[in-house]
Amino acid sequence: MRVSQEPNGRYTADPVVALDSGSSGWMQRAWQRYENSSLPLGLKWSVSIAALIVTAMGILGFYLIQQQEAGFRSQAYDFSQVIVDQLVRVAGEPLMAGDTLTMQALVQRHAQSPLILGAALHDAQGAMLVEAGVSPPRAGGRSSAGITIDSWDWDNGEYKAVSYFSPVVYQDVIAGYLTVSIDRSPLERDLQETLHFLMVSTLTMIAIGVVLASLLAYRLSRPIQRLARAGEALGAGRPLGIADRRDEIGQVLESFQHLAEGYQRTNEVEAALSRYVSPQVAQRVLEGGMQGDLGGKRVNGSVLFCDIVGFTQLSEAREPAEVASLLNDYFGYFALAAESCGGTVDKFIGDAIMIVFGVPNEDPLHALHAITCGMLIQGLTHRINAIRHSHHQPTVMLRVGISSGPMLAGNLGSPARMQYTVVGDTVNVAARLCSMADPGGVLVTEAMLATGHPGKAGHYHHQGPAQLRGRKGNVRVRAMDVDAVAREDRLGSWQRDARTRRRGRRCRFAWALAGRGRRACGR
Repeated sequence: MRVSQEPNGRYTADPVVALDSGSSGWMQRAWQRYENSSLPLGLKWSVSIAALIVTAMGILGFYLIQQQEAGFRSQAYDFSQVIVDQLVRVAGEPLMAGDTLTMQALVQRHAQSPLILGAALHDAQGAMLVEAGVSPPRAGGRSSAGITIDSWDWDNGEYKAVSYFSPVVYQDVIAGYLTVSIDRSPLERDLQETLHFLMVSTLTMIAIGVVLASLLAYRLSRPIQRLARAGEALGAGRPLGIADRRDEIGQVLESFQHLAEGYQRTNEVEAALSRYVSPQVAQRVLEGGMQGDLGGKRVNGSVLFCDIVGFTQLSEAREPAEVASLLNDYFGYFALAAESCGGTVDKFIGDAIMIVFGVPNEDPLHALHAITCGMLIQGLTHRINAIRHSHHQPTVMLRVGISSGPMLAGNLGSPARMQYTVVGDTVNVAARLCSMADPGGVLVTEAMLATGHPGKAGHYHHQGPAQLRGRKGNVRVRAMDVDAVAREDRLGSWQRDARTRRRGRRCRFAWALAGRGRRACGR
């Protein structure tokens, strides 16, 4: 099918007969496979240029050989014609006079020539009169014109020759006939030597052409290879080097260099921004997925709050640097647990941490992942406490509260200083549950368990309707038995769900941190 554009701008399709059969179709398919192959571009160019040179030199060599052979044949014919004409002129009078002695001397003298194998004279009726040298394998016959020359090539195993049978005309009368055999061997030797020289010269030129084609292709493909390496370096984030060319390739390399510098700056900005906001938020901001306007949208998600029990008394008895080191020691692993379960650390609030699920990336199982994260945080706390206790360092206890439901996600603050966060009743409920939880406990809303949970349902104890401060309605609350859930399931039931299989692999890593001792915790 061929697509063409009409003067009015419309495109039309015209049927075209494809060359799918025969030699043309085979060559077309072979060329397409060659072009689409994974061979290096320099090798393709080398093969293509070499093939062109071989074809051109082959045609030229064949033409020269043919011309040289035709020239030798013409030269041999002209030489033979001169000999025949010479004998015909001198043999006319002896034939008319019947002077056998003179005719015998004539043919013997010419037969002694190195190029003449033999000669013979015949009378007007074709009968042999005199002969000297080698006789040809067959006798010539008269032509229909009576005065034309008849010639034939012959090879008896000892000699290669050409014989001529010509009438001898004297005063417009055919006095007899002449047969001359001329040796072809010297002329053929010269011809073979010339042909051999031409063939060697052609092959030498082809070899030189192939080498030059390979060098030329390498020189031509080297800038393209450099572009390919520059593209690979750009993708890997490596430096490209300085573009030392001033042609079009140099301009492209310079553009690559600017692009790499911009890419590196973007990565640096993203890395720096990710330290202050979540990596998901940072990526969406850099990609333009979040506008810099205040406001947000209604979403469904889960919020997890956890804080340290007795942090005020703990901080009063220690230096600020020691308190900061303690918080960083715990919060670093809590952030890892949040990431492993698909959560996003929204903010650190003194001794508390706020983690959201389903925001900014949508997650239909946000409630399940939030509950799992709360369990992981308490498991990590127990493990870190054991390690710090062995080093005679202070330990802490945590409260965790989790809630799910609708909330507003977006940019809050002022046009000059804003923060991407979530607000709403769901956030307030999670904060209140966190303050109500026992040290080392996890409180969740009863509605969250409907989407799935690690462990058995009996591991979540009823706390009854709870009246939360500042809220009119009651909330049905359940308390997780963290140790029982960890012993019973180890995340097995919910991670077998096909929808959470990938998330399950990530959570197993957090569980490894929580349960594999000093080495796993980086001690």
